Amino acid sequence: HDKEANSYELIGDPTEGALSVLARKGGLQAKDFQKQKIDDLPFDSHIKLRATLLKEENHKELFVTGAPEKLLKISTAVLTAHGESKLTQKQKTEIQDKIYEWTNQAMRVIAIAYKKQRSKKIDGTTINNLVFVGIVGMIDPPRTDSKEAVEKCSQAGIRVIMVTGDHVNTAVAIAKESSIIKDEDQSGVMALTEQQLLQLDESEFDDAIRSISVFARLTPNMKLKIAERLQAMGHLIAMTGDGVNDAPALKKADVGISMGIMGTDVARDSSDLVLADDNFATIVNAVEQGRIVFANSRQTSFFLVTTNIAESVTLIISILLGLPLPLTATQILWLNLVTDGVTDMALATEGGHGEIMKTKPMRKDENILNREVLPFLFINVFLMVGLSLAAFFYYMDETIEKARTGLFIVMAFTQLFNVYNLRSINKSIFAIGIFSNRYINFAVAISILLLVFVTEVPFLTSIFHFQSLQLLDFIVLFLLASSVLWAGEMYKSYRKKYKS
Repeated sequence: HDKEANSYELIGDPTEGALSVLARKGGLQAKDFQKQKIDDLPFDSHIKLRATLLKEENHKELFVTGAPEKLLKISTAVLTAHGESKLTQKQKTEIQDKIYEWTNQAMRVIAIAYKKQRSKKIDGTTINNLVFVGIVGMIDPPRTDSKEAVEKCSQAGIRVIMVTGDHVNTAVAIAKESSIIKDEDQSGVMALTEQQLLQLDESEFDDAIRSISVFARLTPNMKLKIAERLQAMGHLIAMTGDGVNDAPALKKADVGISMGIMGTDVARDSSDLVLADDNFATIVNAVEQGRIVFANSRQTSFFLVTTNIAESVTLIISILLGLPLPLTATQILWLNLVTDGVTDMALATEGGHGEIMKTKPMRKDENILNREVLPFLFINVFLMVGLSLAAFFYYMDETIEKARTGLFIVMAFTQLFNVYNLRSINKSIFAIGIFSNRYINFAVAISILLLVFVTEVPFLTSIFHFQSLQLLDFIVLFLLASSVLWAGEMYKSYRKKYKS
């Protein structure tokens, strides 16, 4: 409470905070009851209520809040404007209708009841014969970006499942607002409660969690069971949660993510990650960034593998044919440290091209080198070796230095064109934009400039054993090396048509 600004800030559980606000609106303050508190029962997900025992002047009163359907069952009286009276079936029906109406509006509904008690302790198993006071509706609306985040997950092959302790109607209403339940899903069963799940055998249970994405009124054990069954099906599970009830499932999940603002210490201790802003969209953004990092690491590895294999195969073929070595040790070092070293770092800065969250996740057992990638890499290596040896043989009639210079220039240019090829395994470089990554363009420009220096500046040519070429030679070798780019484009186009 900021007395100067006359404002309040809620700290802790938002549901408890909303009830505190309601109490203050009614002229009640929590501090008025602290001295009278005798015992307290925290919320128990199994009995779906919490209770506080307070001492009045000459008696004790037990105040209970919890799931409305639970409190209605254990209430025998109702508090009206005229005092306490017997709770009739008609009144129960009216309350149930109001609960149905509010939960369908995505409200979280809490019931309030009380009774006089002699005991100084609360026994959660014997709370009954309550006086029903009423129900409270509160809205915990999804964030404005949650719908977009869920849809982004769907495009990325990630299924979002809601497991909650809330009323089933509230869960369904929120799921519809967040696109967890889509329009085409609304014709069948949209959600199941724990009681319904308990009636299913193992096969039916597995079918249910495959096809249904909203589960309500769940206990911690049922949340844990759902996570375990999904893992048994081979799925990678990320679980979010904020309370003690979520702790077992958070610990079991492949990635447990607790809330940093509203999360309890138990939830945070049970999780692998803590979400600082409690925003689901942040998780989706993190997945996207993770995919980009993985894709860049993968593409950089492909680049280094293809260039090193091409250089090795070129040397091996020359040795087998009894030819002079096509590259000296210093020339190979230049290719690996300067040409490759500058461009591979730039390749690691590549973005997602708008496609990274439109592909399905890789299987846990899937190899980085798969059937889709291997032909692409083989074509690159084949052309790099073939074109480099072609230049070598062409200039062999003159001098070995000139032959090595021609091979070196072709090998360097094919590697630079290969960088553009590998900016995306699937998408055309012309769809991405040749000049869209300034880091790669800068790295390629530097590499070409250094290539010209090392093959044309007399001081450097004598050190690296090169022989200067004519401008026309450079242009021809450049165009020859560009075959790597065109071949990559043709393969991407063919694979796109083949997939469709």
